Amino acid sequence: MKKLIVCLLVSASFLSCKEATDAKKTASQDPLSGTFTERDEKGKKMFENLVRFTKEDFSYANDYLSPNFQFKTAADTAVVFKGIDQAVAYWKQVHVLFKDLSFSEGRVHTFYLNNGEVRSAYFGQITATGKFTNITATRPMQIWVKWEGDKVVSQMDMIDSKLILEEAAAAAAAAKAAPATK
Repeated sequence: MKKLIVCLLVSASFLSCKEATDAKKTASQDPLSGTFTERDEKGKKMFENLVRFTKEDFSYANDYLSPNFQFKTAADTAVVFKGIDQAVAYWKQVHVLFKDLSFSEGRVHTFYLNNGEVRSAYFGQITATGKFTNITATRPMQIWVKWEGDKVVSQMDMIDSKLILEEAAAAAAAAKAAPATK
């Protein structure tokens, strides 16, 4: 019986080594596999621009974004806006609703895929105070960008949109309640 168990264990170890070797070979050939790094030049540039965004400094947009830049949120599959001018207008609108924005240090990774794609991602938290509700909130956030050369061609933000919707509703209510001026 001992010999049978030893024989099974040895066989299992040989099979597991072969499967691990085969899996490694497959992963290296998979176009969606690749490598990632923490805070390389692209990741640093991404985080620096997040900090500039919190200060309402959008001067980096032309150097950072591709002219065909597209923005999406995880709440919808449709493109929210396209282009540098629309990006800046959207970011300014965020600052109409919120003040004291900040991003936690978080993690910033850049992923280099075997198919040639390069993406950076921020994993952290955003803190902001609503200008109309005066509520300060901290929410987990992910931001994914796709690079082509040294320009970002797309971005997807993943955040609970409830905070944004509540602040937008409060802004609309404040506008409706304000006396009309001529």
